[in-house]
Amino acid sequence: MKNTILWYDLETFGLNPRYDRIAQAAAIRTDMDLNVIDQPLLLYSKLSPDYLPVPESCLVTGITPQLVNQMGIKESEMIDRLLSEMMKSGTITTGFNSIGFDDECIRSTLYRNLYDPYEREYSNGCSRWDILNLVRATRDLRPQGMVFDKKNSETGFTSFKLTDLTEENNIDQKGAHDALVDVRATINVARLIKKNQPKLWNWALSIRDKDNVKNVINVLKHEPFLHTSTIFASEKGNTHPCLPLFYSGKNEIWCFDLLFDIPNNPNLSDYRETGLFKLSTNRCPFVAPLNTLDKEAENRLGYTKEEVLKRARYILERKIFDKDKLLETIPDFESTEKDPDVTIYGSFLSRDDKKRLSEIRKLPPQSKLTYHPSLPFDDEKYHKLVWRQVARNWPEVLSDSEKKKWKNWCASRLISPPIQNAQSLENYRENCKKLMESMEIDGEKKKIIASLIEYGDWLEDTVIKE
Repeated sequence: MKNTILWYDLETFGLNPRYDRIAQAAAIRTDMDLNVIDQPLLLYSKLSPDYLPVPESCLVTGITPQLVNQMGIKESEMIDRLLSEMMKSGTITTGFNSIGFDDECIRSTLYRNLYDPYEREYSNGCSRWDILNLVRATRDLRPQGMVFDKKNSETGFTSFKLTDLTEENNIDQKGAHDALVDVRATINVARLIKKNQPKLWNWALSIRDKDNVKNVINVLKHEPFLHTSTIFASEKGNTHPCLPLFYSGKNEIWCFDLLFDIPNNPNLSDYRETGLFKLSTNRCPFVAPLNTLDKEAENRLGYTKEEVLKRARYILERKIFDKDKLLETIPDFESTEKDPDVTIYGSFLSRDDKKRLSEIRKLPPQSKLTYHPSLPFDDEKYHKLVWRQVARNWPEVLSDSEKKKWKNWCASRLISPPIQNAQSLENYRENCKKLMESMEIDGEKKKIIASLIEYGDWLEDTVIKE
């Protein structure tokens, strides 16, 4: 089975991946040498009237509800087409910060549309990857061949914004925040790393496999390793030496940042204050053996292998981190979100429910609503999700009573959104008004705001008033 890489990017109507909707999706398939081997895919997804976009996100992308409703396809069709690409045998679905955001949006959209949200990440020889931490590791460990001079205006540290990387490395990215433009830019950044640092490239590609990650992190022997992550961001870099402590789940390893002050009373309730962190082996972390450090990297990062090993020995000899005591300090966490749309992580899809949902997806839209009530779902929330999926994508098949129910339901969502920090129609309008009156918004962006105001008026007229 030959592997290929499906490079993809999303533009969204907000920054909450569980709730906000995809506006635009783009993908380009390459072989493992990064040669394009298929036609690009570019999709717009229509909005249903139970949701309001975040105006600031529209200003970044330039995409309005009117644009997607004119040029787009139903959300169900959009995610079907994306999924078919991601599920082709041997596909490595990859992006730039895709693990942290885009993949979460895909999971939520799959879940809303009655799919197993995780299957495409492991079945059929498929996997996922993200090159953002590879880019960070390139800067820290093997920067030769790339320029990393631009600084983040907010932090003063090295900028890893795609637009900054492409500009300082002479990569074309005209029209940034268009999904297809960003995909091409990501591929070109990847080509630069692969050309100049092929060993680092191949290493990063290999550790997308969680088992390979576990091979690097020797938890039993507590051997220090290198980890590159935004949580370590500083003027020196993003790569810290870390000490693996213990597993707290199949894919979760608690570790200690060896550049952090050694705590007197470590606990997991406020672990960020004590240098502790949880590493998820199934989220493509960038890890490497400690001996990856050469003298140049030591000077750049500000620590040596000898110093790291000395601190690790000190901690282990004094048994500062006791697993049993630490596990007792983990706080109980219960999500406050109860609406089925956003409870993707509330429970895993059972095998029987997965089969039932597969049967429903194969039915014509008009048959879905009459079929699903007779099914004894293991998780009752899927009765609601089936109804919502049909109403959002095929409102024309609803009976008169169902159409009235759908309209009233949409109105309730616009007046009182189901999650914290989501906008009501009232908040949305106030936000649009402030942006329209802002002296910092130019004329072109005010045209976008005008479109958003018009969309809000349309929703009130057609959903709330009628």
